[in-house]
Amino acid sequence: MDHVHDFMPHGVCISWDVPLLILHVFSDIFIAFAYFSIPLGIIFFVRQKDDITFKPVYYLFAGFITACGITHLMGIITLWVPIYYIEGVFKALTAIVSVSTAVYLIPRLSDMVALPDLKELISLNKQLSDENTSRREAEAELQKSRSMLSESNKMLSTILDAIPVRVFWKDRRSVFLGANRLFLADAGLNSVDELAGKTDFDMPWSEAAADKFRRDDAKVINTGLPQLQIEEQFVDASGNEIWVNSNKVALLNDYEQVIGLLGTYEDISKAKQAAQELMLAKEQAEQANVAKSEFLANMSHELRTPLNGVIGSLHLLTESGLGSRQKNLAKMSKNSAESLLGLLNDILDLSKIESGNLQLHLHNEDINDLLTEVAKNMAARAEEKGLELLCPGHFIPSVVAKIDRLRVKQVLSNIIGNAIKFTDEGSVTLDVAVVSQKASQKTFRFSVSDTGIGINAAEQQKLFQRFSQLDSSSTRQRGGSGLGLAISRQLVELMGGRIGVNSTEGLGSTFWFEITVDTSKRVRLAHTDSELLSSLNLIVMAELPCYRRYFDDVLTNWHVQYQVANSPHQLSQMLDLAGEQEIVLILPMDFFLSADIDKLIREHSGDYQFVLLASQNQLTRLPEKVEQYDSLVLSKPLVQSELFNALLGFVADTHVSILKERPSQNQETHEIIDARVLLVEDNYINVVVAKGLIEMFGPTVEVAENGAEALSLLSRQHFDLVFMDCQMPGMDGYDCSRQIRADTSGQMNTDIPIIALTANAMRGDREKCLAAGMDDYLAKPVEAETIYQTLRKWLNKQAGTNKSVTETPSDSEENLLVFDSVVYKRRLMNDMSLMQQVAVNFIDDMPRQIAQLESLIAEGDEVAIARIAHKIKGACANMAALEMGELALQIESDAKQQQLTQLEQRLMQLRKSFDRLVTEVRQALVLS
Repeated sequence: MDHVHDFMPHGVCISWDVPLLILHVFSDIFIAFAYFSIPLGIIFFVRQKDDITFKPVYYLFAGFITACGITHLMGIITLWVPIYYIEGVFKALTAIVSVSTAVYLIPRLSDMVALPDLKELISLNKQLSDENTSRREAEAELQKSRSMLSESNKMLSTILDAIPVRVFWKDRRSVFLGANRLFLADAGLNSVDELAGKTDFDMPWSEAAADKFRRDDAKVINTGLPQLQIEEQFVDASGNEIWVNSNKVALLNDYEQVIGLLGTYEDISKAKQAAQELMLAKEQAEQANVAKSEFLANMSHELRTPLNGVIGSLHLLTESGLGSRQKNLAKMSKNSAESLLGLLNDILDLSKIESGNLQLHLHNEDINDLLTEVAKNMAARAEEKGLELLCPGHFIPSVVAKIDRLRVKQVLSNIIGNAIKFTDEGSVTLDVAVVSQKASQKTFRFSVSDTGIGINAAEQQKLFQRFSQLDSSSTRQRGGSGLGLAISRQLVELMGGRIGVNSTEGLGSTFWFEITVDTSKRVRLAHTDSELLSSLNLIVMAELPCYRRYFDDVLTNWHVQYQVANSPHQLSQMLDLAGEQEIVLILPMDFFLSADIDKLIREHSGDYQFVLLASQNQLTRLPEKVEQYDSLVLSKPLVQSELFNALLGFVADTHVSILKERPSQNQETHEIIDARVLLVEDNYINVVVAKGLIEMFGPTVEVAENGAEALSLLSRQHFDLVFMDCQMPGMDGYDCSRQIRADTSGQMNTDIPIIALTANAMRGDREKCLAAGMDDYLAKPVEAETIYQTLRKWLNKQAGTNKSVTETPSDSEENLLVFDSVVYKRRLMNDMSLMQQVAVNFIDDMPRQIAQLESLIAEGDEVAIARIAHKIKGACANMAALEMGELALQIESDAKQQQLTQLEQRLMQLRKSFDRLVTEVRQALVLS
């Protein structure tokens, strides 16, 4: 410090030139800044890199530079302030740091600056080259991907624009992100750019529609569940009201989070309009169908009414003692009228089948009995053409099947009738076979074979089409409407079966149909017992193959000893070989009449008895020769039971000389019925016919021309039964029947049987008659036998009912049935659907009537009580609710006699009886 004055005076630099001063000041500042910023950057860099080698070197460099910077800074400061010692200290520290850095760095320089060898350099170069190649390939692939993505976007855009469905997508806020061309058109926009950022409230549709769309969007976005096939309506940008079928589904990201929704909708306006037009057309078609049904019903009535008169008049005419020629003409006229009626029935059946109104009525029927009935009905037609009819053509064991007898008979009659029509000579044979069996079900195959003209393959294709005929020319020899086979096919299909034909032109045809039905165990009849006829010895003369097959089959099943001859010469040989045996000869009537029977007996020594097979015409005039030889005569077509009984007569020696099949012998003996019948009919011809048919069996008939006149007669006179026409001027049969049942004056018998006698034959007519209070239903034209059976049914029933009423005390309702199911089912003709419908209506309506009765009893209104009790009594009578009906009768009687003290107790009994009735009805009719 003593030599301070030897140093440059401090602050002298202030006297330097300004440029020099500025040069030194700014240079020192930047040098100091570099001294301190470079170490900070080195330290920051080293701390960020964990894989740097020789980290201490970096830190020593940082410290060295920092120390140099401090020394330099101190040198600057010393120019202004005399702190030489402090500057020396910092210089010493800088020297230490510098030496330490050199000491640490110099031994390691060779390692730090050492270069890798050539192989390593080559490897590093190759790695670098590979990396560059990979990078270029990646860049090329990226470019390709971008190009493909661009093409895909273009293709997707093209597809979205091409499909006939509107497509759009939105974000979570229901803001539109994009759409296809059709949607933009509906929205009145030209590009997706115009759509971006808009919501449904910015679209041309109404605010109400936009609000609904927003709510639907919220459901999809909040729940993630789609909304599919939603029909809605809105107005597009052109002002058109359109119906759409829309769908909305949620859009999800990789984390299954909803980020928006995708929507589509299809314009169904035309389909909607077409559906409305179709509905309108359907309604118009239904109206037309109703009109057609009404027309058919009216035509049925109008056509059946005169036919009823014609057929009935001819029937009465044949019973009036005409001569044989006149009687034959009357029968021919009656057959023609019945043919016309058959054609009418075909047309009505076709209409019922088309409208689905034809229903099957299944009952247990014996197949043998059914075939016998068909054979007898078709016999006359076969004989007219000189054909042999075998129905059936072989032995059939007795079997009971659940079938619709009427419809099966109708199909068989159609097929056999056609076979007769198209066969000029030979035979028509019906065969029945069981083609399959499972448990109690059997599949029957009915086949009708003929020796007629046959049908070529082309004609077979259209056989079962309606109005189709083999010969449709105006000169055709065989008539017909062309409906029979078409209706047969539809009936067989309705029964769950199938129908077909096998035929060769010129060699005949075989028509067949198969149906599967429930069967019962065979009924054991006398003609199935094989032991009864085993003692007989038969020889049958059968020149036709159909008869040879028939007798072979039938007699084999009966275990009869027999032989079949196919010619007179063979017959003679068989008689020679038989010797003196007792022989039953079964011969055709024609052969018997033409043969010399006396010579036959003289030349052969046997004991012969004759069974002759005669046609219906031959039965009308049997020659004396038949009685001379004590011959037994059987009519064709042969019936198994009749043949068996005839042969059984020889075994028991109880046969009669002649067994004839005349129409009068087919009918049971009719008892004379003593009754008074009211016939309500406005048509004069029908009055004559119906009155004549009824009086044939004994009743006295009174006639009323309309419903009003019938009510007047019923109020003044006693009648046992009413035959009621339905369509009459003034008061028709329905209103008249309702007034009879509802009469409260006591002047008429409200329980009198009322039988509908009407030409209406469409579905629903029977139900309509029963609903009006009638007890039975007969469709015109009616046969005499039908009239007789109806009289027996309802007059006997009426007598039984009256007897039970007089014998049953009025206060003994515990002896009455709660529900007489037998009477109820018989009254509704065992029609289960009808029985259930009536029962349901009764059960639903009766609580209301009982409640009304309870209210009237509380008010004490005797007249009203009697009226409602009478109404309940009538309903109970229809329901066969005997116990309830008796209680209602007692309530009615008490009310009329003004004895109201027991009414509440009887009402309680009525309620309990109704509860019991409901239970029994539900069980009996299987109601839920």
